Amino acid sequence: MSKEHPGSPPVAALRSVTVAIGTGEFTAIIGPSGSGKSTMLAIAGTLERPTAGSVRVAGLVVDGLSDKASSGVRADRIGFVVQQCHLVPTLSALDNVATGLL
Repeated sequence: MSKEHPGSPPVAALRSVTVAIGTGEFTAIIGPSGSGKSTMLAIAGTLERPTAGSVRVAGLVVDGLSDKASSGVRADRIGFVVQQCHLVPTLSALDNVATGLL
């Protein structure tokens, strides 16, 4: 997959990246600041679409799915662990976790 952010000139965030992660595998994406880690994870997690190339999750091509269908794939097939939590202070821990189900 590749991803260019619009601008003058456009910014190439990813150039011809190929990654294969098997079912049940845990993967860490590491690299220096500005190397495209967050962009790659956003695309792999169906939060963004690649400019070129294709993304498959469990054999399903996801880069052309509707927002609703992409949300379904995230809910059923993808797990994220993030560095910073953005919790709602007025909700319980259970309710904060449950917001991801919405």
